Formats: sequence, C-alpha cells, structure tokens
Amino acid sequence: MAMLRRLIGWFSTRGSPVPDPHILELRKKGRRAAVIFLHGFSGTADGTWTDFSRLFVDDPEFSDWDAFSIGYPSRLSLDFPLWEADPGIRLCARSLATKLTSRTLAGYDCIALVAHSMGGLVAQRAVLDSSCFDGRLSHLVLFGTPSAGLAKAGLARLLKFQLRDMDSGGAFISQLRTDWAHQFGAKSPFAFISVAGEVDAFVPSTSSLDPFPVSQQAAIPGNHLDIVRPATRDDLAYDIVRRLLRGNAPLHSVADTARLAVERREFQSAIDILEPIVSELDDNAIVTLSLALESLGRSQAALNVIETWADGRDHLDPRGVLAGRLKRRWLLERRQTDFDRALSLYNESRAAAISAGNFAQAYYQGINVAFLHLASSADHDPIPQAAVEAARLALEHVELAPPSPWGLATRGEALLVLGCLEDAVAAYRDAIAAATSVRAKNSMYVQATAVTVRIYGADARDQIDHAFGIVRS
Repeated sequence: MAMLRRLIGWFSTRGSPVPDPHILELRKKGRRAAVIFLHGFSGTADGTWTDFSRLFVDDPEFSDWDAFSIGYPSRLSLDFPLWEADPGIRLCARSLATKLTSRTLAGYDCIALVAHSMGGLVAQRAVLDSSCFDGRLSHLVLFGTPSAGLAKAGLARLLKFQLRDMDSGGAFISQLRTDWAHQFGAKSPFAFISVAGEVDAFVPSTSSLDPFPVSQQAAIPGNHLDIVRPATRDDLAYDIVRRLLRGNAPLHSVADTARLAVERREFQSAIDILEPIVSELDDNAIVTLSLALESLGRSQAALNVIETWADGRDHLDPRGVLAGRLKRRWLLERRQTDFDRALSLYNESRAAAISAGNFAQAYYQGINVAFLHLASSADHDPIPQAAVEAARLALEHVELAPPSPWGLATRGEALLVLGCLEDAVAAYRDAIAAATSVRAKNSMYVQATAVTVRIYGADARDQIDHAFGIVRS
C-alpha cells in the first residue's frame, strides 16, 4: 500500500516541475536581482531567517529584489548510519552552485548572499569553486561564520562530517583560507562584510573577523542566534544588510569602530573614540565603553560610566550588566581575570539586591553565580557546593519576587543544578509559555542546554528540547 501511494504521487507530478524543498520562495516577482539567505549548522531554510526575511520582504526600499532561502541537510544527530550522513561543506557548496543554475534561480543577473554560521563557509567555498557566480554576485554578508574554523569541534568531528570540516586545524579550513587569499586578497569584486556577535559563545570573533581586513568587519550586539533575528529594521543586523545592498552609507559608525576595537582587544582605541562623546552614546555603546575601561584595569571608571547610564532605570543593576559581558568573554577566552571579576560583580549585585528587597535582581544575579561556579568545574567533577548553594538561594528569591517568565526560567535552571531534572523541565515549559519574545526564549534555551549537558549528559538534552518545543529528527 505504501508503495502504491508513492507511485500514485509520482505519476501525479509527472509533467510539472516539483519544487525543491531546499529552495524556499520568499518573494518571486520576476525581478532581475535576488537576495538568497543561507542557514547554518543544524538550521533550516524555513527557520533560521524567518524574522530577518519577513522584515526584508515587507521593506518597500527593497521592492526591486526577489528573495529566497536555500537549505541543505544539517542535523545535530551524528552521521550514522553511514549511508545516511549529512554532506560535507564542500558538497553543500556544490549543491548551492547547482541550485543557482536551476530554473528558479538561473535568470537573476544580480545575486546577494546573506549567510549564517556554517552557511558562510558553504557560500565562500561555492564562490571560489563555481563559475555560476561570475558577474552575478554583487554582495556577500556573513553572520557569525567560523571562517578560521572552530577549536571546539573536538572528538565529535570524527563522527560528524560538517563538524570535521569546521575544525580550525583541519584541511577544509586551511584550504579555504589559502584559496580565498589567493583569489581575492584584501579586496573582493563584490561588496563584502563579515559580522560577529559581541556575545557569540559559539563562534569567537577571532574566527569570524580576523581572516578579513578591518574594512570588511562589523560587530553587533547579540549572541550566535540573536544576530540573525532582528526585531525591527532599526536593529544593527538588518541595518548592515540594508546599507551594504544600497551602498549609500558607510558601514562603520563611531560606535561600530569602537565595538570592533574591543573585539580586537584594542581597548584604549575604543576608549579614545567613545569617552569624549559619552553623553551621546546609546545603551550598547555605553556597555562597550565600560567593558573597555574594565579591561584596562579602570574598574571604578567602568562602573561610573555604566551606573550613570543606568540611573533611573527600574530594576537594572549596572554591575550585573558589566558582569554579563565579562562572563561571556570568559566563556570564549577563559581568562581567569574575567572570571574572577564577573563572579565578584555578580556577588556584589546579589548582596545589594537582597539588601534593597529587590528579589528579581537577587535571583538573576544569584543564578549567574551558580552558573559560573558550575561552568568553571571539570566536566566529570561533582557539582560544586558553591553552585548548589547559589542555586538554592536563587530558588528562594524566585518565590519572593513578582511572577515573571525569567523567574520561571531561573526556577528551571536552579532545579537543574539541584538535581531535579523533571521538575526543571516542567518549569521551563511554563517559562516558554509565558515568554513574550523569541529572543527571550533563545536566551533561556542556551543557558538551559548548557547546564543540562554539563550535569546530566548529552542524552538529557532531548528533554529540554521538548520543553522548548524542539523535536529532533
């Protein structure tokens, strides 16, 4: 019967083109130019770029561009059985080039590629290897792409072909960088920019930015997922693409230049740029300046800057904001000074919040204390007692604070640390049901999976995934 249904389906489609499931038409109006979005590792054509592409398609400024999202097989599962493995990146690049010569896409005279994460490696390899781009590629934008590879690929690279290709010490990355330098050097025949997320804990800026000249670099607020999920057209992620496509404005504002300087650890340069105009800075630039001051040992000046900015903002502890940036940098670079300072700031903030009766701030600072103690311990060591005590106290403060989605997420994380996996999953379900933004859900998910895998092992991640509505094939 199953065979009969397949035969009926096959005959019913003969004579008419069958849409490629990996080419998603976002807008097809017969224009001469098209933007093509590429997802990253474990992403999908209809998932990764949903927010971004919706803004683009609805933007009257780009009514003269068609838009597509192209996908390729990329799953979190390991490549077993061996006869059903996800393709390596070079094969994905060949597939991309083939799709660009298909009936759907071959007619476009101008193509702009906008890629996330591993999709940027696919795009670079395709551009190098295929003649289908000659004279057609006008723009290339990479968001959070590990162009210099990932040191974290680890042992999993032996069992997952795409991770093997992303290994910073592997043949694929080495050949890609050699070929790119040989063919393009510091100047490409198309408009190009590589974008790093300031708090991207998956792809460090040394990998996403360093392979390219400063003129082709940008750094924006956000983690690995946030940077391709802008909420409005005013978000920097969208603005970068807009400006590059239109070619009518410089990509590097004063704040952009300072942000890049911090990513390159040129802290004094960032201070020289931002400190004279501190009264004119927006929130993100203030935090950049504070981090630069902290990084040069000017801790009091860093707190003064951020405290002045936070004055009058309800329920915002500036020490916690600075601690968060230091925590994320420590997760990437593992510098002990960043860990020590972040932990100190979180502890100070928690104490101040308890004294003020601000229990929402108390549990927020406290669960970060627990996380730092946990993250600094070896994978196979027992959960540090300091993490257990901090989690228990955070749980008490959740009960004393007004209800909120973040309180529910903190309950979930605290219960994970305290060994109550099933209760934690239930708390996360409640948190997701109450959360009002995709960004909040992403933040909760990243922290939840990190803690779960550390304590309960990779197999337990499925339970967290289900709580967040994620079903893996």
